[in-house]
Amino acid sequence: MIDALSLLISHGVIMLAAWRLLSRPDLDRDPDEVREDA
Repeated sequence: MIDALSLLISHGVIMLAAWRLLSRPDLDRDPDEVREDA
C-alpha cells in the first residue's frame, strides 16, 4: 500500500509540473531579438 501510494503521489506531482509547464503562454513564443553578450 505504501509503495503504490508513494508512486501515485510522486508521479502525480511530476504530471502536475509538466502540465503547468506546458500550459505556459510564453512557451511557444520566440524572443524578438537574440542578445549576444560575449
